[in-house]
Amino acid sequence: MSKKKPVIIIDAMGGDFAPGITVDGTCQMAAESNAHFIMVGDEAKIKAELEKHTHNKDQFSIVHTDEEITMEDSPRKAIREKKNASVLLAARMLKEGKGDAMVSAGSTAAVILAASLYIKRIPGVKRAAIGTIFPTLKEDRKASLYSVIMDVGANINNTPDDLVHYAYMGKTYLEEVFDFDNPSIALLNIGAEEHKGNDTMKAAYKILKSRADLNFIGNIEGNDITNGKSDVIVSEGMLGNVAMKSVEGAGESVKRLAEIAMKGKLVWKLGLLLLSGGIKKLMKVASYEEYGGAPIFGFDKLVVKNHGRCNAYAYKNGLRTALKAVEMNMIGFMRDSISKFESDKEKGTTQES
Repeated sequence: MSKKKPVIIIDAMGGDFAPGITVDGTCQMAAESNAHFIMVGDEAKIKAELEKHTHNKDQFSIVHTDEEITMEDSPRKAIREKKNASVLLAARMLKEGKGDAMVSAGSTAAVILAASLYIKRIPGVKRAAIGTIFPTLKEDRKASLYSVIMDVGANINNTPDDLVHYAYMGKTYLEEVFDFDNPSIALLNIGAEEHKGNDTMKAAYKILKSRADLNFIGNIEGNDITNGKSDVIVSEGMLGNVAMKSVEGAGESVKRLAEIAMKGKLVWKLGLLLLSGGIKKLMKVASYEEYGGAPIFGFDKLVVKNHGRCNAYAYKNGLRTALKAVEMNMIGFMRDSISKFESDKEKGTTQES
């Protein structure tokens, strides 16, 4: 566990509302921690935003660049043409050991490309993954309501080893950042039976089943995603992306139906008013603002991606995730568990009891 004062590198120009939101959220987090924050971006704009907020100047430093990658830019083209863009400079500084983590609310593709350009992957890992935290309907009231699913779009297809790596990453993430105890792990598949799915899914199932250090419960289907059957849901990138977009779409549909109901019959309005307290509590649990962002998994240094449209509160909570992951040495534990798996694979051994 890290004892030194953490240093977080901020892509201050990343996000729909940067640098206003990034500076505001960072000032909020600075007030709750002893961390140092390196703000990378347009110095004049960052200073103007800092002047709007109470902050300890000793906790902040600025690295100037007048280049940034906007949400309208083509990420690949911008990475080639804007060599000193704030997200690239932040990734370069992380590689050079000038911070313990980098945080960005910029384009997901740009953040992944910048990290890939400068930061090595955890030994053995071939493909990074995007993970998404979401609330579920877990019946155990003592357990956390959250689950994590990965990959949700960093890749289209994956190898069996990729999926095993994601299982270890998800397990470590929930244990170190969300205080889970031996989280359950499942493969998202077209059926619950072991023989279901393509060759990749069948091979991944066999490997995961053999690992005694993973609480693998088998396959789950799409209708199990939100019921909390598994804490870690492992998926190929395309399937995971479609699954999570469907869940998000369903949530938006429910919200829209509630708005329609409020314009309808009196009995509908009364029903919604009676439920309003519970709905507010549910919205708080379900809101991305409560966790702000999640790591881009697979890199040997911590890269956290905040939601592009996040507000200052959500940005602060994304920084909280980064600080907790640094404090608990999350990347180190991921590295160790994947190294053990890779070593067993080379020896041709399993952990089956």
